Amino acid sequence: MGGSFTIARFSGIEVRVHWTFLLLLAFFAFIGYQASGSVVGALTATAVIVALFICVLLHEFGHSLVAQRLGIEIHSITLLPIGGVSNLESLPEKPSDEVKITLAGPLVNVVLAPIFFGVGLLFGALPRMPAEDLFTGIGSVGQFFFYLGYLNVVLALFNLIPAFPLDGGRILRALLATRLGALRATEISSAVGQLFAFAFFLIGLLGGNFFLALIAVFIYFGATGEAQMVRQQEKTRGLMVSDVMGTRPRTETVTPHHTFGQVLDMVIHGYQEDFPVLDESGKLLGMITREEIMAAAHSPEKYSSVRELMKTDVPTISSQADLFEEGLRILQQSGLRALPVTEQGELVGMLTIEDIGQASLLRQPPRK
Repeated sequence: MGGSFTIARFSGIEVRVHWTFLLLLAFFAFIGYQASGSVVGALTATAVIVALFICVLLHEFGHSLVAQRLGIEIHSITLLPIGGVSNLESLPEKPSDEVKITLAGPLVNVVLAPIFFGVGLLFGALPRMPAEDLFTGIGSVGQFFFYLGYLNVVLALFNLIPAFPLDGGRILRALLATRLGALRATEISSAVGQLFAFAFFLIGLLGGNFFLALIAVFIYFGATGEAQMVRQQEKTRGLMVSDVMGTRPRTETVTPHHTFGQVLDMVIHGYQEDFPVLDESGKLLGMITREEIMAAAHSPEKYSSVRELMKTDVPTISSQADLFEEGLRILQQSGLRALPVTEQGELVGMLTIEDIGQASLLRQPPRK
């Protein structure tokens, strides 16, 4: 996810933090200081938020480690102000697998809650949870842990609301999919999620709860986006890269000796924005993308040839690869808008994100 940075790696999974999470910490530090009038109040509020998001991270690892055991690769977990997001390589094919992966997250919080409650009581916490504790300063270490136990109960219960794409919504989809299939189940779950999003937004707006309104926006767009993705996946199921790619005669290429001016001219006067770089024998050496071309346009005196600009560690794909499962996945992981398509080391065409977007047209029924 753009705008995030890596802070750790565990079990082959990168742990990333989006920069906006730092704004959340600053916001709660300010609220804590304003409410208590002391630095201690600001530090207490910040410590609670950091501890809460450690619990959110463990929740996401619950999902991710179960997914790994079921053979699904997990690339990263990203912490955002509204929670955590696990980047799965693909969605589980079996509804039962989706239920197992989904339940693992809330179960982590169910285990953590009594542990924190117990530690809090051992340190002398009172079994109560005043709402103002976070901002006026938690009076003891025990109360701090007791508060974390409460927050884990809230995390587990909130995530089990059937508001897709929250965990409860994913469980709803998996149960519906056993009878209705993945597409119809996702459409129904998405509609339910959107209804919850509208309700949360109104409650947040009328009650002055900005955070709940923000979560509502996340739920709405998450539900809409995943429904579109599953719909596209169903429409393009069985299509190969060769069905939609731009073939070699239609693909403009450059050599390492092309000048920056020549490439910029090709972008301005042509339809193509990303170019495979070939040597004299036709061997693929890398790619030069619009990103490098536009960056170089601001300081053309620094670059004289394609060799100085091109990417050399570019993934490739076979023309016989599955369009959605492999083509879209590799494009998303690489962050590129186009991929060279090769057979036995020879360039045979290009696959772009626009090609995949238009692939569903191949499955549209003809108009009468």
